[in-house]
Amino acid sequence: MIKTVSILLLVLLGALLLMASRQPDAFAIERSVVVSAPAEVIYPKIADLHQWSAWSPYEKLDAQMKKVFNGTPGAAGASYYWSGNAKAGEGTMTVRELMPPSKITMQLDMLKPIEGHNVIEFNLEPADGGTRVTWAMRGANSFLSKIIGLFMNMDTIIGTDFEDGLASLKTQAELK
Repeated sequence: MIKTVSILLLVLLGALLLMASRQPDAFAIERSVVVSAPAEVIYPKIADLHQWSAWSPYEKLDAQMKKVFNGTPGAAGASYYWSGNAKAGEGTMTVRELMPPSKITMQLDMLKPIEGHNVIEFNLEPADGGTRVTWAMRGANSFLSKIIGLFMNMDTIIGTDFEDGLASLKTQAELK
């Protein structure tokens, strides 16, 4: 009986590893919203990492989160280090490229709960009724991420966070 259970567990583990190995090597998550405000009003709220506390859903994960800002706010090279509870994790976000008022590229380096190194991009473009703001993240799918992806839809989980953040950004930018 123990031998049968052991063989069954090995077969299941092998199937899991095979399925994980067939997952994509990279991922991309993207969400957009139209904001009734000009890009010049929205752009600084994203480019200046100090302003994220007003709209980012990740800021709400831990009220006691430790934060350290470095560099000139709203400039390339500015960074934001955080360390918080298990939900907030630990990591650094660094502004890499600014193209006012249409594009911001950042490097996201997560250390905890799972290490990951991803590119974050915000694009602002004219749209009927204002400005379309797109929040995107892309990166490599580690083998651990591929296994997790078999059980959890990361596009839905992170995409929902992006949607919440964009809704808050919209509210902040549309305040008169």
